[in-house]
Amino acid sequence: MNIYIKYGTERIDWVALCEIFRLAPLGTREPEKLKIAAENSHTVCSAYAEQKIIGFGRAISDSQYQSAIYDVVVLPEFQNQGVGKLIMEALLEKLPKSGPVLIFVAPGKQDFYHKFGFGNLKTGMGLFPNPEMSRAKGYLE
Repeated sequence: MNIYIKYGTERIDWVALCEIFRLAPLGTREPEKLKIAAENSHTVCSAYAEQKIIGFGRAISDSQYQSAIYDVVVLPEFQNQGVGKLIMEALLEKLPKSGPVLIFVAPGKQDFYHKFGFGNLKTGMGLFPNPEMSRAKGYLE
């Protein structure tokens, strides 16, 4: 099966992509909000197999000091087949090399990102709109 990466937001099926988030399971996304977030991102890439979206990732950057990667997701039946690696490599290739790249990681997925050189932060903090839910999901101490 031919798996390929496409940059940009053109022709993304936002409803299908939101279903991938639900199935992954990485929570829910609203198609219109996800589209706006992607259109306002520095870099967006999607993974496809036979014209079907199977993965996605996006990054923001100020192009000078910092970048951050968000929403890396792969359809469950394509996980552990190198699709996430393709997405991460595509995002990192387009981001500036001038400063750190930050990423939020789903609990238990840290080892995947360690393979790209990411390390655990000692000074990172987050302000979440629903801290109780974030604690319950393992994102906050």
